[in-house]
Amino acid sequence: MIVRIGSQLTFCSPQKILRRMVVERDEQNLITDFYCLDNNSVESAQTLFFDGIISTEIISLKLNCGSQDIAKLTDKYRYHDLSEQVFAFECNNNDKPLLLDFGTNSIAEINPKLANLAQINPTISIVDLIASCVYYPALVLGQEPDLKKGRRAGLLLWEKIDLINKTLTADSRVRQV
Repeated sequence: MIVRIGSQLTFCSPQKILRRMVVERDEQNLITDFYCLDNNSVESAQTLFFDGIISTEIISLKLNCGSQDIAKLTDKYRYHDLSEQVFAFECNNNDKPLLLDFGTNSIAEINPKLANLAQINPTISIVDLIASCVYYPALVLGQEPDLKKGRRAGLLLWEKIDLINKTLTADSRVRQV
């Protein structure tokens, strides 16, 4: 069974964020196609529409790497372990990509940390946040980081985001779609 999921933004990579797109996937989570809502070549019937940003799943490096491997990441990334507590950090330091590790893949455990993150780091860009816990961890683990046609991926919806300023709000949360 094919499922179509649409939203305002679809995070494919930090360099490729699609507007007003529908992601089509099959029952094995294989991404079969993308459709733009702005052209009339696709029927929107049986499409689930959501308010927010679609991305692939959050990846915890703590669950997938040893502490020695994580220590080696500091040469290329700004790694922050958010598994115990959320703390303030520099958001706009562009010399190295940001890696945020929630220490879990559980949405129920991540959502309260997102609320804390929004309060402590109110200027963090949602694009940087998604890249830091979705895209870059996949890259580090040698997995396909891009959301693209032909990739198997669970999808997340980042909801209650300030889409104008592209930042978190106190009510921001993530859920599987």
